[in-house]
Amino acid sequence: MALYAVDKPLRLTSHDAVEEARRLLKTRRVGHTGTLDPLATGLLLLVSEETTKLVPFLSEEEKEYLAWVAFGATTPTLDAEGPVVEEAPVRFSERDLEATLPSFLELKEQVPPAYSAIKVGGRRAYEMAREGKPLDLPPRPVRYLEVELLAYGLGPGGPYRIAPSPRGWRLAEKGRPVELPPPLGPYPTAVVRLVVGPGTYVRAFARDLGARLGTKAFLSGLVRTRIGRIGLERAVPLKDLSPERAIPELDALSYPVVELAHTEVRRVLEGIPLPIPALGRVTLVDSKRRLLAIAEGDGFKLKIKRVFLREV
Repeated sequence: MALYAVDKPLRLTSHDAVEEARRLLKTRRVGHTGTLDPLATGLLLLVSEETTKLVPFLSEEEKEYLAWVAFGATTPTLDAEGPVVEEAPVRFSERDLEATLPSFLELKEQVPPAYSAIKVGGRRAYEMAREGKPLDLPPRPVRYLEVELLAYGLGPGGPYRIAPSPRGWRLAEKGRPVELPPPLGPYPTAVVRLVVGPGTYVRAFARDLGARLGTKAFLSGLVRTRIGRIGLERAVPLKDLSPERAIPELDALSYPVVELAHTEVRRVLEGIPLPIPALGRVTLVDSKRRLLAIAEGDGFKLKIKRVFLREV
């Protein structure tokens, strides 16, 4: 099994990253745990061979981002792809901005961007948007876990540097440089740290933040800094990817770990529930700390969700 953390460069699609990983790892069986837009950079988790079975579980993990939000304009894609199609005055203060951000923690649903991979009548929404067809996408469940303003009033183009801290990644004078798309204009820009659940579009966050402040806004840059327990600090440049750079699967899974005795391992391999009073998802390992299975507990027993190790 193999799990890899790579730092996706600007303008590369997640599909392109997978294709390059297939070439470097010399296998066609490679996937990712969550798309990162071409104009975003940062952490992309890749899986190969048997580890592809982990995708449904890793896709559920929370994600952390640093988002650059430009105010006073909007674009069709809600990001820096452009062109600017509408401008609006910016009349709010930094205090207004700070006071508005906590309202997203209460948000349960959000309308996704028209330029998204959501299917509408069997077709991708972005395909219909490019054809100019009207779209009325329904709101989708979202979770905003943390929303923190890091800076406001900065120039749109940087340069910027970021570094990890006990409270997540932040702007830093001596951190790693951030590559952002070319600015679309001299729009006042905020940098916001976000921790969100699966299915949350940061472009929609930028749009709705602008609306709540009485103006237009778009996402002028984005860096994904964490997926679950894996941070950007563990990522390698895509060009340096090799089998030796693999990360242990247990490092990525956030579920509690239960080590099983040999007799219990045999039951798991046969798909038999275990009389262990756990609640929620757990990771099952054998005495050698090898990933055996993921199970779901109801407080009385564990029901096996997926087995990864077929022989002991």
